[in-house]
Amino acid sequence: MMKRQVLEVEKIAQFGGHKDGLYSVVKTSNPKLFYTAGADGYVVEWNIDQPDQGKLVAKVPNTVYSMAAIEELNQLVVGQNNEGIHLLDLNSGKELKSLKLTDKAVFAIERMDDLLFVGTGDGWVYVVSISKWLVQSKVKVSNESVRSIAVDAERLHFWAGASDSIIRGYNIDNCSEIRELIGHDNSVFALTISTDGKFLLSGSRDAHMRVWNLDGFIETQEDIVAHMYTINDISFSPNGDYFATCSKDKSIKVWRRSDFRLLKVIDKARHAGHGTSVNRLLWLNNTIIVSVSDDHSASAWDVKGL
Repeated sequence: MMKRQVLEVEKIAQFGGHKDGLYSVVKTSNPKLFYTAGADGYVVEWNIDQPDQGKLVAKVPNTVYSMAAIEELNQLVVGQNNEGIHLLDLNSGKELKSLKLTDKAVFAIERMDDLLFVGTGDGWVYVVSISKWLVQSKVKVSNESVRSIAVDAERLHFWAGASDSIIRGYNIDNCSEIRELIGHDNSVFALTISTDGKFLLSGSRDAHMRVWNLDGFIETQEDIVAHMYTINDISFSPNGDYFATCSKDKSIKVWRRSDFRLLKVIDKARHAGHGTSVNRLLWLNNTIIVSVSDDHSASAWDVKGL
């Protein structure tokens, strides 16, 4: 039997200044910095040590649901509602180039090496070459929105979760479909692959978190009622030993990867957590989690005992 693990959580900072709900948070190579964006179109740089000194990097006309970092170039790819994707230089704050993919929302952007995988509100995944800045391939995933993407760099697959409740897997090289994963009852808002590459974790509007064995697929490895309402994000710690989920139920939950056991609930009543839906998570390191919410703010949590 595994030893009982007791965690303590300290809210170490709150970051305010946005004028509307936040939907995306990413980091680049600087271990102190992260970037937030959302419905107000502001892309803001924050320093974990200076929560009252947000720096406006860019202002785009429409809602930002997703971003991806090009860490080695200190650049940021921003998915803008109705306008496709935009490449920003974080040193100057200037837009370097853009790519009009769709007139719908860009709900998901994931990166693997030179490729971006972009999921859109009209049901497509576009595979974009960063260096060439053009669409290398694309696939129509669903007649409904693609809400989440996970990239399996080991097997050279990508997975797309859609509003039709189905998760579909594709080969990266030619976008041929390899598998459908059926189990959720509603939109799949969250997808991520465990750091060891063994499992695909999915979270849905049905409040269930499912764990799929990437080497088996006989059936769902785990089906966990993880939250009261929609699961918006699932994010692994850098060392892969833990992961966190967040939800429309206003809470963040910390889990152990080895046995998928819930270790801690971070919420408003116990930790002065968010008062509205928590939409996205980022691990700055192996103990500090940053969350963004519909309440217009980001918060940083130091989870002790991991």
